[in-house]
Amino acid sequence: MSINIKNFTIAELKVLLQDFDFDEKSMKTIKNKIKKLKILEEMQRIMPDFEAMKQQEIGQKKKLSIIDEMQRIMPDFEAMKQYENDYKQKIQNKNIQLEEQIKSYSKEDVNNYLDQKQPDIKGVIRFDGDSNRIMIKYHLDDIMKYYKGKFIRIYYRDEEGKTLIFVYPIKNRLILLIRNAIYKGVHLLEKETDSDQELQRKMLHAYKIEILIAENVFNKNLLENEKKLDDIDKYIKEKQKKQLVKSIDLKTNKKNKGAYFNFINKIPQINLQRYQIGNNLEQHLELSRKAQCFIYALQMSKQYTNQEIQAILIQVQSNLQLFSLTQIKNIKHIGPMCIHVYQESNKQVRLMNIKGDINDLRQQQKDVVHISLYKEHYFIYDTNVEVSNFWLNNFQKYKTYQKYLDNTNIVQVRETSNNICVTTGKSQNDSITVIRMMHELNMFEEIKDYNEFNYKENSKQVISAPDNAQDYCSETKEFIEKENHFDKILYADTEAFTIDSEGKFIKHKCYLCVWADGDIIKSSRDVNGLVRYIDKCYIDERPAAKKNNLPDKQVLIYMHNLSYDCQFILKEQYQIEDMIQNNGKVLQFSFSIYNRQGLKIQFVFRDSYIMISKRLSELPEMFLSIEEQKTIQKEIMCYNYYTEERYVNNIGNIEEASKFISNHTKQEFISVLKKSDCMIKTSKTSGAQSAGDDCFDMQKYALFYCKQDVIVLQKCVQKFAQLLKENMDMNLFNYISISSLALSYQLKKQCFNKVYKVNGLLRQFLQQFVIGGRCMTAYNKKQILLFKKILDFDAVSLYPSAQYRTYYPAGKLYTLTPELIQHYNVKENLFQITEKSSSKDQNTLYLEVKLFKGNDFIVRGFPLLSQKVDGVRQFTNNIDKENRYFVDTIGLQELVLRQNYKYEIISGVYTKERDYTIQGVIKYMFEERVKCKKQKNPLQEIYKLMLNSSYGKTIEGDRNETVEIYEDLSQLYKKYDQINSIQQYGNKFCVKLEKECCEQTGYHHVGIQILSMSKRIMNEVMVLADDLGLKIYYQDTDSMQIQEDDLKILSENFKEKYNRQLIGEQMGQFHSDFKSKLGKVLYGEDGIYISKKVYCVKLCVEKYDKKNEVKQFCYDFHIRMKGITGECITQKANDLYGGDVIKLYEDLAKGKPIEFDLCNAKVFMKKQDDYSYMNLSEFKRTLQF
Repeated sequence: MSINIKNFTIAELKVLLQDFDFDEKSMKTIKNKIKKLKILEEMQRIMPDFEAMKQQEIGQKKKLSIIDEMQRIMPDFEAMKQYENDYKQKIQNKNIQLEEQIKSYSKEDVNNYLDQKQPDIKGVIRFDGDSNRIMIKYHLDDIMKYYKGKFIRIYYRDEEGKTLIFVYPIKNRLILLIRNAIYKGVHLLEKETDSDQELQRKMLHAYKIEILIAENVFNKNLLENEKKLDDIDKYIKEKQKKQLVKSIDLKTNKKNKGAYFNFINKIPQINLQRYQIGNNLEQHLELSRKAQCFIYALQMSKQYTNQEIQAILIQVQSNLQLFSLTQIKNIKHIGPMCIHVYQESNKQVRLMNIKGDINDLRQQQKDVVHISLYKEHYFIYDTNVEVSNFWLNNFQKYKTYQKYLDNTNIVQVRETSNNICVTTGKSQNDSITVIRMMHELNMFEEIKDYNEFNYKENSKQVISAPDNAQDYCSETKEFIEKENHFDKILYADTEAFTIDSEGKFIKHKCYLCVWADGDIIKSSRDVNGLVRYIDKCYIDERPAAKKNNLPDKQVLIYMHNLSYDCQFILKEQYQIEDMIQNNGKVLQFSFSIYNRQGLKIQFVFRDSYIMISKRLSELPEMFLSIEEQKTIQKEIMCYNYYTEERYVNNIGNIEEASKFISNHTKQEFISVLKKSDCMIKTSKTSGAQSAGDDCFDMQKYALFYCKQDVIVLQKCVQKFAQLLKENMDMNLFNYISISSLALSYQLKKQCFNKVYKVNGLLRQFLQQFVIGGRCMTAYNKKQILLFKKILDFDAVSLYPSAQYRTYYPAGKLYTLTPELIQHYNVKENLFQITEKSSSKDQNTLYLEVKLFKGNDFIVRGFPLLSQKVDGVRQFTNNIDKENRYFVDTIGLQELVLRQNYKYEIISGVYTKERDYTIQGVIKYMFEERVKCKKQKNPLQEIYKLMLNSSYGKTIEGDRNETVEIYEDLSQLYKKYDQINSIQQYGNKFCVKLEKECCEQTGYHHVGIQILSMSKRIMNEVMVLADDLGLKIYYQDTDSMQIQEDDLKILSENFKEKYNRQLIGEQMGQFHSDFKSKLGKVLYGEDGIYISKKVYCVKLCVEKYDKKNEVKQFCYDFHIRMKGITGECITQKANDLYGGDVIKLYEDLAKGKPIEFDLCNAKVFMKKQDDYSYMNLSEFKRTLQF
């Protein structure tokens, strides 16, 4: 560890030596620094006396004492000065050498260099204050990473104001040094050299950085005073003019924003803590950590309650570092406000109104909050600060007089021979004037070790129920389906090279794009062909007269897995207008072009996989008739055989290509080649490897394969749209995802007519209730079950079953009164609430509770309570330390009923009404699906997709991010504080930004009700089994692994207790759900359950031999291992265990580490930093449990 000790005091250096371990050289450096500082301190102490001695102003005795001290100190002092002089001479000699080198360059040298290697200046960054240093913090790593610069040129001014230029090669060490200079603090370097310190000094005074892309750069390092250098610099600039691509200029268009104040108050007589400014570093940091400055100012105003402050934080929690005035205006819970903004340009304070006319606000002074904004720091605007302008202006002159220091309201001073007479007044200043004057008069000390505070983390606290819950509710609007009219709907796919001619993996490179426009099938080598095709379709059309900038034509293009295909589209020269992403997947984006007549054509690319989350090869079976399916050839493609060289030559060797095909034989490949008429006989082909070998037309086969995919996609999506329109009267093309379609269908069927949306603090409170399904082994321990028959007992449509059994909470939500809390703290009153419409108590509760265990507490193998451990949710029988749980009516009833928990309600909200419409809608969809399935009607697939997605939107999490595409990073300056990440798409930058203000609404109370009912459905079965002593070994949300012998006992007891049949195919029932491609699964024979999502069951399978017309029995494996594919596990079992997967899992259960290579069994692609894809030759993971 190495530390920049330039500005450290002796005391700080001693602390460093005590608290940190340094190498020998670093310790020596620090000790030398301490010695030097001590010498300087002694010299400073004695010099006044020494000067007085020379003026004969002291006695002889004192004089001799001073001389003795000087004689003792001078040798060390002279040695220190000599070392510094030698060091300066060394630097000077180096500069002279560089100067001589510069003079030796000629225009011919420069011209030769520029012709051979033209440096490409990709970015310019300018420093003009601390906020811009923060900007660099966000951009430094990305700029270094994406520009791949080889050199960095630093511009800075020396003490005399001269502009100096230095060029350095970019290395990791240099990046650390730059970061240190920007942060002005501690950095980590193994060894700090003299040149390192020199670079940091330059960076601290830098005003511009240029990042140069070149293998070598013309080294015009220093001293711009030389005329010849000026000429060369001018000449280079002229030559490089075309290479100057983009610049980030941080000096223009600054937003008014507020943030951490980077100065300490040096004047102890003035207390500025009310304005979040401390008198020392410790105090200042403590004040700054309490809250972001705008929030702190609101707290100081005393006009906002703690809950109102919390509501504001909820709305802006995505972006707590800096508040812009625009952001403040958008905050729902902000009342009338005036911001007093000091403008550097004209040295004046401008009054800006927030939510109201300034004149009206002035007339309502009691209701208006006044806040100041100075040096990007918000603080409360006071008009009664007892510090006079005179006191501030004359502080340096009279600070030695105690009488002056005692009173900050002095307005006049009269000097006497040895003292002063002061006159005090009643003058009162405003806070912004006092702080501005103190800054201008150098009464503040800059904090050089800048560290940001993570206000966002501080905002993520447990939230209790709001006092006025009804204020956070809004009515659901009547459903009217929006019409997104598309002039054309196309379907497209791409093919790409994955390896080069040497067999090395490369970033995927598109070589074919195919699209379908109705019956027209076209292709080109890239997506530009598709754009040109559409342009030609409207080549002579003129734009309609319109005032807005809406497109004249809209074209929708579906691609299956757009996240992959977009890498080839975004690299082209199109300005992306918007992009929708979710969990790293690209759902949709668009761009526009203009034809030669000025017609605006918008291209909207959308991912069909988000609507139909199945592999493309599975879609025909879902939506096409048997006759249509027969026309589709098997999906066999040797991706890694295709190289650019082979593709151009257009002759593929079948024998070689077959080696790159998995899951299919060579004969199957040849069969497809013949049917697609792509075979070539080598005897007729020049350049064949050996006469008689069969080859194939690579270009023709790639086109056939890609066309087939596009046709399949087109037919299936069109069939989906047709069935949806005919049976549900809904337009598929209005929706991006299946979950948004399912929610809209429920809105259309009036399931939400009486349900209110929730927002703000109430939505955030309810978000704490959302807990997904239980997934665990019994008691969270490994379970090994051998020689026993096992069934995968699966709930039939669990979440639709939960919706069918429950209701949607209707009406506004209200805060529980103390009387209601007391009422529901009685267990008997809590259980008066049931899901039936005949329930005595119609309320639905959402409660914050404390839980307690009594002597009758029941320990369960599958407990109901959960908590997060290291970010992973675990279900446990233990109560955590905080003991604050969020449960709805059903959740609390389950805790009490199944495990005998005792409870105490802290806070909560409730609804008074119910709406049971959803039960009829779900029942209709389920029954229609069953009917269509029997008829082999593809409509059943649509019902299935919508049923499984019907509740997802009700528990949607925070949408705090937006995605924007930029070609010029300088456009980001206004938003630098919102940047989460920057990733490059070719010549574009995909920037994820935190929303400045997030006012999100949702139906979270509905989703919570569905989740709780789904858990009740599972608990009724699993707790009963536990009470009967029947063993369940594993649960994964809607299924459980149970012994076949125990199922009959469980079914009989379930019927007796709940008066319902347990086993069946209806909602609320359960059935065995083991599946195998080999045939019908009879049962599982052996089972090993290691942990969540890691288990294996050996299956006994019955298959029918059509040739011999007999039944046969064989074994298969039901495999789960999170992060490892089934093919990879099977391959490892074949390699090490003779194909016995159970033995592999036995070793894992014993704690043996096993290494898996995900690339062994199938092609594995990895997304790169620039959003391109690349195949991996190996991807190893070692698992140990």
